[in-house]
Amino acid sequence: MMTGIKQYRLVFGWVSLFFLMVLPAALSSETIYPSPVDGADFHNPLWQKLEQGFELNFKATALGEINGIAGSDQNPDNRFAQLSDNRMVLTLKPDMTLVYDDWRVSAKPRLEFELNKYRMDGQTRESSGKTAEIIEFQVQRPLSKNLFASYGWENLQWGPSFLYSPSNPFFNDNGKKSLVQDLEGKGFLKLIFVHDFQWSASLIYNTDKGAFNESDFEKTLALKIDYSGNQSYASLILSHTDHRETSIGAFGGTTLSDAVIIYGEARLTKGSLSLFPVAVQGPLAWDMSAIKKDDHTLYATLLAGMGYTFETGDTLTIEVLYYGQGYNATEASNFTHLKKTGADFYASNTALSGYGTQLLGKASGNGLDFLRQNYLMLQYINEDIIKDVDLISRVIFCPDDGSSRLYSSFSLDLNDHMELKTSGMVNTGGSDASFGTFLDYQIQTAVEYSF
Repeated sequence: MMTGIKQYRLVFGWVSLFFLMVLPAALSSETIYPSPVDGADFHNPLWQKLEQGFELNFKATALGEINGIAGSDQNPDNRFAQLSDNRMVLTLKPDMTLVYDDWRVSAKPRLEFELNKYRMDGQTRESSGKTAEIIEFQVQRPLSKNLFASYGWENLQWGPSFLYSPSNPFFNDNGKKSLVQDLEGKGFLKLIFVHDFQWSASLIYNTDKGAFNESDFEKTLALKIDYSGNQSYASLILSHTDHRETSIGAFGGTTLSDAVIIYGEARLTKGSLSLFPVAVQGPLAWDMSAIKKDDHTLYATLLAGMGYTFETGDTLTIEVLYYGQGYNATEASNFTHLKKTGADFYASNTALSGYGTQLLGKASGNGLDFLRQNYLMLQYINEDIIKDVDLISRVIFCPDDGSSRLYSSFSLDLNDHMELKTSGMVNTGGSDASFGTFLDYQIQTAVEYSF
């Protein structure tokens, strides 16, 4: 019986991967493609070896989302960003791994159906779409007992932080704040040397943007050195991005007691490629420019955190972030004036409309992970607040402008295979503050099925 289940999961995995690879062509062609398992002989030794090394984890998520669109100069009447008021997404998520001799191959194909509703200019509009893609895959092989090589599309994440991972030169979003979102991978060629149980080193070359949507992609080379002890850990990351910056990143943590852990992350970068508001002569008034690109100043991003675990198992986490590249008070004030000017130009129906569009586009893509410089996060995780219900509550506060983001989510295990998740988020401080540029609030509900 177990062999039959394994054979079914192997066939299902191959069919899922094949279906997602050919779907875009199949949607526009009547060509019929053969199944990769047609004529498979389950008693063949090769097939049995593939069956033993194959693993499939399948999830399906149905997500419903309600967005409260902010009235913002950066997104006037929602005509610029065109965010949906309501969204429904169904995603099929087969995750597959195959181990064959010294080779390890994994893939994460995704099939997604999406329906959006917009409210603009007093009218309700709808749009729908479907996508089939592989967001991550990897081929890995040991070259020796201590040296491993791999290539694939990955979303590389590391570090202990919840709010942000400044030591990571490849990704800004650490994926710890989303309900069911998958993060797309970039192309990475890696050599990993494991010296012993405590020390290892990785040479990481980001060769392409992979499935990640990044219009201004540049290749990045990084060296990561890792230490892991009984109660402490630390990593050092040296990286260089083509036509951009060289940076040094690090993270580490230690256990002070059974209840208390402390950790930190940091990054130092020479100069900044972020765009800053600059006043210009004439009717254009403002522009966004990388005025600190050739600056010899070292800009630091520093994060310190502490986690405390109560006897009940609940966890309280505090994180403090200093983001050196963020706007100071004067720059933030100029940025507010720039957005208002851009919005006025955008809505003017004159020759300046195009410049207003360009100005608002630069404001949205200013290259900053955070608008201001100082942030504080307080997070409380209560597992089994009642039977089979987990609760996460989080507040992020920016003392520079007094704004905050309030977030809470809970998950309920409906049975062994289904989980109900819901979350709510509210931004305070107005549209010119750190968090409320595009959304006043957001409500999400998801049902996740797995086997």
